[in-house]
Amino acid sequence: MNKLLRWLFSLHLGVVLFVIISIYAVLSTLLPQGLPVEHYLQEYNFGAVIIAFGLHNAYSSWIFRLLMFLLIINLTGCTAKLIPSQLKRYKESFTPALKQNAENLWKDGMSVNQIKQTLATKGFKWSEKDGDLWGVKHRIGIFGSTVTHIGIIIIVLGSFVGNYFAHEGFFNLMPGERATFHDQNFSVLLKDFYIEFRDDNSVDQYYSELNVLQNGDIIKEETIWVNRPMSHEGIQFYQSSYGWASRLRITDTEGNEVMNRFLRNDESVFFEPAHLTIHLFGYFPDFTMGHNNMPVTRSERQVNPHYAVVLYHFGEFADSFIINPDQSFTFQGYEIEFSDSVLYTGLIYRRDYGYYFVLLGCILLMAGLFMAFYTYPKYILLRKGELYAITRQNAWGFTMWLKRQFNL
Repeated sequence: MNKLLRWLFSLHLGVVLFVIISIYAVLSTLLPQGLPVEHYLQEYNFGAVIIAFGLHNAYSSWIFRLLMFLLIINLTGCTAKLIPSQLKRYKESFTPALKQNAENLWKDGMSVNQIKQTLATKGFKWSEKDGDLWGVKHRIGIFGSTVTHIGIIIIVLGSFVGNYFAHEGFFNLMPGERATFHDQNFSVLLKDFYIEFRDDNSVDQYYSELNVLQNGDIIKEETIWVNRPMSHEGIQFYQSSYGWASRLRITDTEGNEVMNRFLRNDESVFFEPAHLTIHLFGYFPDFTMGHNNMPVTRSERQVNPHYAVVLYHFGEFADSFIINPDQSFTFQGYEIEFSDSVLYTGLIYRRDYGYYFVLLGCILLMAGLFMAFYTYPKYILLRKGELYAITRQNAWGFTMWLKRQFNL
């Protein structure tokens, strides 16, 4: 049991876990995440290996969670092993050993009282031990590494909690549509969505103007874009994607409108009176024909809009068309047209219960690093004819600082 605990709490295991987690994360970035299992089995020769090791849902896989759990245990054990020695060194009675090659900074003409008074103004507290005077500053800095480790542990724990308990989803909205969150008693309304273009007509950024409504009243208005989410009631809303929705209109022989609805690209609708399935292959705002005689769009600007439409009658291919918004076609007396298209937004929402863990961990991590590198313990040994600067971190820098105080 003791050997097992020593192994679990060893630095060697910690390094191995960091390497394995890094490799696992890198492999997961090379694969699309969250697709059906069949996709990986069909598209990759080693699809079975991908599924077995959970690389298709890497950060939700049992392997990743096990690695994170072991890392938490390892970091906790390593940190616990540091605390007893740090507590010993934190005691006022503790004084560090003087190295044999330590530089004696004492110069003729110096006064012990003057040195004590000068350094007291710099925050050093003096005590006497075995006839020697010891000045100490930043004794609390001895815990810098422990605070840093605790910060890392809490960050990893927060990632583990967030990964395991997070609630997330995805939805599309057209301007004027809303998504309702019944448990939190609010809804999100898309007021507007638009794209900004570069000079070459490529997409620069896309924006969603959102209203948060509660009991019918607008309580928040915010514009989000990629890397600039909105937060409400502990839920983060991220700009994820966009697309086009095109209005399908069908009228009968008497001019009555019998269908009016929006279709997104690669979406179909069944029109029962004619046993007709209408499939919108795609909307192409800046239409041209590609090298393989397939329609493509040169940009997302509505410069030369066209629709590619495929018809299926009783489930069998019937016809296909490429039309612009001013054109229509007829089938069994019904007039069919796509009159206009509007942009819609794709939003990801996520409630991450590990967020505050990670935030606290980051604060502790930064505090620990500050303690370890800027407020580390500094000792001064003073006796008649001897003056030494002693520290375990940046001994040269501390020695030079002490020399500057007395123009040495």
